[in-house]
Amino acid sequence: MSPAADLTESMENYLEAIYHLQREQEVARVKDIADRLKVKMPSVSNALNALRERELIHHERYGCVTLTEQGSAMAAGICRRHQALKRFLTDILQLGESRAEDEACRLEHALSATTLARLIGFIDFIKRCPRGGPDWLRHLSGRWEDLACSYDCAKCIESIKVPDRHPFQPREATEKTVTVAEVMPGERGKVLRVSGGRAARRRIMGMGVTPGSDLAVERVAPAGDALEVRVRGYHLSLTKQEAAQIAIELD
Repeated sequence: MSPAADLTESMENYLEAIYHLQREQEVARVKDIADRLKVKMPSVSNALNALRERELIHHERYGCVTLTEQGSAMAAGICRRHQALKRFLTDILQLGESRAEDEACRLEHALSATTLARLIGFIDFIKRCPRGGPDWLRHLSGRWEDLACSYDCAKCIESIKVPDRHPFQPREATEKTVTVAEVMPGERGKVLRVSGGRAARRRIMGMGVTPGSDLAVERVAPAGDALEVRVRGYHLSLTKQEAAQIAIELD
């Protein structure tokens, strides 16, 4: 049976849950999956049997659950769709975090790869274009109650300030201290501090990201939800949330 054959919305939710649990604690357990999806244990067992038949997971009776290579790739794609939709709902449509999370869950299963790629491109264009960016989004935020257009384009454009620095240009010398989440590929600096809860700090610092170490951002994932960095000669993958907890001083 093809792994993707007749993959239902429910099965995609299970793959996504297993993917996140694996990242958090290396393996997923039936109880953890049930708790995360708020379903009963027998429902989890039935779903796992279906995923195992499609060779998307490894699961022994009463044992732990891990994704196969195919399952991991499919789950990562599902997560990218979810993050792209959530970014669009929060960053562009400016919905609250909780509402965006719920609506992204309902929308993500119908999004094709082509639509996903274009949505990511649209988000990046709006946030990076000199006529877009934070000023444009702030201007848009005042119009949700009344979306009627006055057609006075010149006045509207004039009210949106073009940033002094294009996003692809180097930062000014005074813009030295930033979080890793704000750093562009090719930029590097020295780690100043790691913030967040004790467990999060311990996990990040355990990867070698400690104050005083040199860090370089090599790549940002297309969905913007992960970064590839180099620290102490090692290549690491950080989530956007982890990267936001690391402050560095740019070289």
